[in-house]
Amino acid sequence: MLAQTIRESADPAKRLALPLDVPDRARALALAKALAGKVGFFKVGLELFVSEGPSLLSDLRQASPEAGIFLDLKLHDIPATVGRAAESAKALKVDLLTVHAQGGLEMMKAAAAKAGQTTVLGVTLLTSLDPSSLDELTEEYRKPGLYAARLAQRALIAGCGGLVCSCLETADLRARFGPAPLLVTPGIRPDWGQVANDDQKRVGTVGSALAAGSDLLVIGRPIRDAPDPAEACDRILEEIDAALKALSNELVSGD
Repeated sequence: MLAQTIRESADPAKRLALPLDVPDRARALALAKALAGKVGFFKVGLELFVSEGPSLLSDLRQASPEAGIFLDLKLHDIPATVGRAAESAKALKVDLLTVHAQGGLEMMKAAAAKAGQTTVLGVTLLTSLDPSSLDELTEEYRKPGLYAARLAQRALIAGCGGLVCSCLETADLRARFGPAPLLVTPGIRPDWGQVANDDQKRVGTVGSALAAGSDLLVIGRPIRDAPDPAEACDRILEEIDAALKALSNELVSGD
């Protein structure tokens, strides 16, 4: 089980996913090479995948052989289409693949059934949405925590191996669903790396996300936009390591 493998590793890099939110192959590979061995997963989203296509994934594996591939396409379509897309992702040997939990139970079942060894993650609510954003929608959507929990439950019933959720919902989802699901948390900002004009509204820190039960932290701009991405990454790894050790000490002491 991927979640257990990540938790049992002593390497803080296994807890870090870096979004390659850059427009082209050259910049993506430059980042991957600079951060080889420092990142557990490289996340390829819509911008880069549409720009460069599936061949990029094999190039990333060569640039950073130890890192997994996180294909973040947030699939949301009819079940047959999403099932075939998940089967294609399996053929590409990606480690993680996202689908929108709002696409419904049958759509997520189709993805999980066709994904093989690829772990399907159900995306609950985007971290760019806050209660004021959700106020535009129906009453059901206006309480992010409750709605995220409902989506998460459907995703797990459908066979998804994990969930994408903000730091604000992580503790509740961990308490509700136990240790089995891989919890992936975007919108993470290190203590020293807050983002100006941040479009992520439901954010958290490294320590708060790990304490809440997150397995994998998605941290992009504080690394990607730093003058020295490798140095910034090292600082984040130190922060992850310190937070994990603090949690371990709490468990040992019984606090």
